[in-house]
Amino acid sequence: MPQTRGAFVRENAFLVAAISLPLVVVAFFLVSSIIPRWMVPPPAYDLLVSTEGAYDSAAPRVSVEYAVRDGKVEATVRPLPMPTYQRPAALFLFDHKTMTAREVPVDLPRDVGEKDPPRTRVVDALAGRRVAADPKAPDGYQFETRTRRGPGIVGELFGMNRYDPGAVLVNKGRVVQITLPGQYTYYTVRPVGWLVD
Repeated sequence: MPQTRGAFVRENAFLVAAISLPLVVVAFFLVSSIIPRWMVPPPAYDLLVSTEGAYDSAAPRVSVEYAVRDGKVEATVRPLPMPTYQRPAALFLFDHKTMTAREVPVDLPRDVGEKDPPRTRVVDALAGRRVAADPKAPDGYQFETRTRRGPGIVGELFGMNRYDPGAVLVNKGRVVQITLPGQYTYYTVRPVGWLVD
């Protein structure tokens, strides 16, 4: 007499559970990683970041730091001692509408001597824009640097992760990748401030 489906399930309950339980767990993690992309709105504010700039043999031997003061971005240029060299930091604007980043032109002094005091100047390319140095944007997004990037939880289970650095915006499980144009080192990417005007 042929075995009915119900009888097969009763007699092989352990086998059925061993097959279906991992599938249910994988489906749960897949759904929980996809839902934030649907439920959390995309970023609503532009972000300024700085990173080590491109190599330029004609560039002055200086270090550059960007900071926000009174709603404006300032670049502080300090001379470096003669035996050392550091690529001056570049400034980038991540546009939340196009999800792309572009370099912000900064007019740095080129006549800095080794014993000159630090010079600070406002970044003119951002004139008329108000910048906030808060770690979190008004819409809840915040900047993070991640050193592990891969195909998600399923990839982690099967060891398919890559160890590439990445700059991202994160809000309640939604992750937005920041890709800088050209060859830039993501290990040195730092947030400067949110454009909140």
